[in-house]
Amino acid sequence: FRAFLNIGMLLTESERAKQLRTRILDIVIATINGRAGGGTKYINWRDRNNLPTAIKSENYRKNFTQAVGKYVDGIPTYKYEQITDLIYKAVFRENAKEYRVVLRLQNEENVRHTLYAEVLLCISSFENGVAHQIEKRYSENGNKQLTIDEVKVIIDELAAAPMMEPFINDARSKMASRDVAFRDAWHENLAEYLRAVTPDEFDKFIGDASIDFDNILEANREVLKRLKQADDDV
Repeated sequence: FRAFLNIGMLLTESERAKQLRTRILDIVIATINGRAGGGTKYINWRDRNNLPTAIKSENYRKNFTQAVGKYVDGIPTYKYEQITDLIYKAVFRENAKEYRVVLRLQNEENVRHTLYAEVLLCISSFENGVAHQIEKRYSENGNKQLTIDEVKVIIDELAAAPMMEPFINDARSKMASRDVAFRDAWHENLAEYLRAVTPDEFDKFIGDASIDFDNILEANREVLKRLKQADDDV
């Protein structure tokens, strides 16, 4: 089954290869849907590490939103959206709107809820670093609020930092490869990061190591309510 899946991922060159790839992935996605108990849009939730990572990421997200709220000039809702898009662009080369199109998300669906644990951890690390630098630049500027352009410089500098390169490359590779394999979602801007899924990844999302989606939601209903409230507060 994995070999069948990986052949489908790699057939991208000619028109006939793309047609064959589409057919192969149709079969793969249908099989995964059956084994996952439904659609694969939220297949990331079947990873045992996803919920703990999502919970931890909220603290870093709060650091980020507080820093933007206090130290960046602009309309609150709009500046959060702008800066978040700049971070998404830096990490996986798509803003939120572009990502929504690729994953076919509805307006009410939260982008972060579809991210794999490793990608979310990378985003959270990036947000935490940006928050720290925003506060630092604010103090250095004599407590003057930063502009969006000044925040963009911070994001560009962090994206180019050697310490972030392994995390960003790993996030891009996992998102590009897993989304093609498990969601039949093609990230054009990440095509160079496409690789075959590993046996461990296969097992993590639809094998014995995965978690039943409904059970994890039920077991963590109160935690998820708090996460939803945090989204609403932002």
